[in-house]
Amino acid sequence: MDQELVQYLDGRFQALDVRFDRIEQRLDAHDDRFDEVKRYTGILVEGLRYEVQLVVEGLSMHIQVQHVQEREYFDRKFEDTHVLIRSSYAHLQQQHNQLQQRVENLERKQN
Repeated sequence: MDQELVQYLDGRFQALDVRFDRIEQRLDAHDDRFDEVKRYTGILVEGLRYEVQLVVEGLSMHIQVQHVQEREYFDRKFEDTHVLIRSSYAHLQQQHNQLQQRVENLERKQN
């Protein structure tokens, strides 16, 4: 190769080396920033985990309270229904007794 070409290529390679060095410095600077962002993100994630845990506990408590309230409601409705059935049964029993009494009276009159 001729000397001019060698000098030209050496100059180009040195320029590339300088550019690569600058890029390396930038990446190193960004590595520190990346670590800082990574740490901050970790802190945020831990905070979110805590808040999600609070939401889960609150929802669980709400579901338990709701279950108790629904159970009490259905127990009351069952008791109300049971009272109505007993009342209806007593009323029907009374009507049955009255009808039976009438039938007996009619049978006695016929005899």
